[in-house]
Amino acid sequence: MNWTSRRNILLGACLLMLAGLGARLAWMQLIQADEYRELANKNRVRLLPISAPRGRILDRNGIDLVRNRPSFTVSVLPTDFRGEEPRVRLAGALGIEGAELIERMRRRPGLPLEPIGIHRDADLRTIARLEERIEQFPGVIIANEPVREYPPAPWGGHVLGYVREVNEEEAKRTDKTGAPLRGAIGATGLEKRYDDLIRGIDGISYRQINAYGQMLGPMPGQESRPPIPGDDVMLGLDIALQRLADSLLSQYVAGTVVAVDVRTGEILCLVTRPGFDANAFSGGMSSSEWQALRTDSLKPLLNRAVMGLYTAGSTAKLLTAAAALEAGVADENTTYRGCGGGYRFGNRVFKCWKPEGHGVLNMLGAIQHSCNVYFYQLGVDVGLSTWSRYALLAGFGQPTGIDLPSENSGIVPTAEYLDKVRGKGGWGPGAMLNFAIGQGEFTVTPLQVVMFYAALANNGVAMKPHLLKASRTPGSDWRMVEPEVAYDLGYKISTLAVLREGCRRVVQYGTAAGINDDQVRMAGKTGTAQNPHGKEHAWFAGWAPYDHPQIAICALVENAGHGSTYAAPICFEVAKQYLYPPPPPPPPDSLQAAPDSSGIPATDTVETTPRPTAALTDTLPE
Repeated sequence: MNWTSRRNILLGACLLMLAGLGARLAWMQLIQADEYRELANKNRVRLLPISAPRGRILDRNGIDLVRNRPSFTVSVLPTDFRGEEPRVRLAGALGIEGAELIERMRRRPGLPLEPIGIHRDADLRTIARLEERIEQFPGVIIANEPVREYPPAPWGGHVLGYVREVNEEEAKRTDKTGAPLRGAIGATGLEKRYDDLIRGIDGISYRQINAYGQMLGPMPGQESRPPIPGDDVMLGLDIALQRLADSLLSQYVAGTVVAVDVRTGEILCLVTRPGFDANAFSGGMSSSEWQALRTDSLKPLLNRAVMGLYTAGSTAKLLTAAAALEAGVADENTTYRGCGGGYRFGNRVFKCWKPEGHGVLNMLGAIQHSCNVYFYQLGVDVGLSTWSRYALLAGFGQPTGIDLPSENSGIVPTAEYLDKVRGKGGWGPGAMLNFAIGQGEFTVTPLQVVMFYAALANNGVAMKPHLLKASRTPGSDWRMVEPEVAYDLGYKISTLAVLREGCRRVVQYGTAAGINDDQVRMAGKTGTAQNPHGKEHAWFAGWAPYDHPQIAICALVENAGHGSTYAAPICFEVAKQYLYPPPPPPPPDSLQAAPDSSGIPATDTVETTPRPTAALTDTLPE
């Protein structure tokens, strides 16, 4: 081959190579341009979510119970935050162990390009330390994010709940826009129940980064999407009642108070002791702190009003009386063998709370004096089948439907139930002696008890209990929650009249005479429930005013003693506060009496104005 041929071959090869390069370049520029542009953007652009403020939670008078406050959150981007050394450095700057940092990253799932919140509600000193050396922390992001601010008191945790980061399972769900759930989510209480309502829609910010993963600022040409705040919600709770009930319970180890508007079902007060400060969760609780709270023997995380199961004690005697009246087993004039302090049934003597006995009583007298012997005999006459049927009709053995998660059902013993737990032939008519006075396997929640008494006060109709009173999108009007009927006892008018008269006599002349007051005019029933683990639990449940019912209240004090001594006074004080609220506290520079240390204005030195009443049909004889 001569020189000219070799030159032509070489020239042809070069032309082919140039044509191939040109074709490849054209393919990349024209066909794959979008793909490469996306890859390039991923290397220099980060999409950072902007947390939407959660809606506020207010009490029935518009007072903030939960709001947002500004804070700093330290996050990391998994794609840019890699290696052992940055982790050790960041853990030191945050004042936590390296293992804790890794655990927080593991607990908070996310995509490689999504920031993972590591430290919420960081203090200014920590933020300053990071900002001074931010070039040493590639992939670390400091953002201004609101956190929830709860009342600095133990009464808020159970009902208001708290928020936490979404877990791995929750991250598979989507929000209103169809985007994966990220950030804070309601973990318990109302924060959980109304998370969809309170949660807003997160915005998006486009940020430019350099080759070291450091943020340079907003990405030119990319417009951010602002967040949309969540809805505000107003509760039926009255913060003054919450504070008062919490103060009254604070002298005991454990207990609960729940109050409801008998006409609407609005929960006016719901307090459980011991409680917990929900603010402890706002900044992210460490594993050791969580374990300490979870394993506390007093169970501060337990909402005793809706989750606690107790024997009802003598508050259940109204249920037994109702079953007897409705079934035609007895009437208000029925008497039994007189109480001499005990009642022999088979080989066993069942005692009355009064050792010297009550003598012969009719039904009203037995309710007034809470005579066990009378109700032992009445319970046997009623029988398990009838009694359990009326217990179920009164809402026991099933959730009330309150808008709180994890409500307990309680247990109404039936023949089938006793066969299962005691075995066939393992029980007999004597079981009713315990159930008739609220003992044995019959277990209830305090909320179920107050709903039963609210129904007695409201002509037999129980309104569905609810905490949510209204909600609104920012800038719009309130959307009110319509009351619903939960159940109708279906009792005859004469039955309701006897039960209500019995409750009136309990307070006027009977076991709760210590709270008899011409102004508040309460009616109700005391209870002292046996407790195999210690001293008796004290109960009281009732309503006020007796003849124009507005509020029903139940108090349970664990390991305290008699209901008349420990539970009834609590209910009385809460009813008095609600019916006759004191005027607002004077300004700080006033010479008038100042509020006490509990934050509740003194009530014995000021004139009060009663709440307007809406008279209900009064079926009771004079």
